[in-house]
Amino acid sequence: MNTALTRHLQILLAEDDAVSALYLADALRALGCVVHHRADGADALQAARSMRFDLLLLDLHLPRCNGSELLARLRADVSSASHDAIAIATCAGLETAQHAHLLAQGFSDALPKPLSLTLLTSTLNAHATGAPLDEARGQSVTGNAATLAALRGLLAQELAQFSAQFDALLARDPAQLCERLHQLRASCGFCGAPQLQDAATTLHDALLQGRACEAAQARVRALLGATRLSLLRAGALVPARPTTTRPGPDPPGAR
Repeated sequence: MNTALTRHLQILLAEDDAVSALYLADALRALGCVVHHRADGADALQAARSMRFDLLLLDLHLPRCNGSELLARLRADVSSASHDAIAIATCAGLETAQHAHLLAQGFSDALPKPLSLTLLTSTLNAHATGAPLDEARGQSVTGNAATLAALRGLLAQELAQFSAQFDALLARDPAQLCERLHQLRASCGFCGAPQLQDAATTLHDALLQGRACEAAQARVRALLGATRLSLLRAGALVPARPTTTRPGPDPPGAR
């Protein structure tokens, strides 16, 4: 197992279920992470206020302070050491609408439980590298920084929607998932998001060929959240209201 990207990451694991906590803690340590486990929300919030973590893995149904409330309090307190740390929600029976709501609350991603080691690894790797953007490529395609920021805002919005719908599409409508991936790789080409563009291409081709592709699925799913976060941090101008966009022609690099 390659732990180069995740070694020494400081992770706050907020999980009250003993079985889930043991599984996740062991998996994270196997990836080289330093795990700080708290079994209730109040203790987890105190830990996040006093220590800087690289990533927060928060169960939504914690006692004393649930995951959503914990994150809201942390984001509101700018003096907290982990005020702006990446936060990922975990929840059994995660629904599409709930996933979208969690992203709107400030979570970078939401993962269903039980959580596979493949998905956990891909998610940590994606956030550890930050899904770097290619500024030169983006501006060469769009022509100027203002247009690039506007397009990146549309893409960030698209990624939030796609992230919430991904699992349902994969399970129920692979053909529609292929179409969305085709559109996504074009959008990524315009916006200078090469990692997600390449991952979308790999999964698109695998689905068309009927190949087993758990690793490719996990990588795309993880990069949806990581790329969205990178876009927002790069100044993407997200529209105030949902905007429907039509796919354009394939940019350089799209197949």
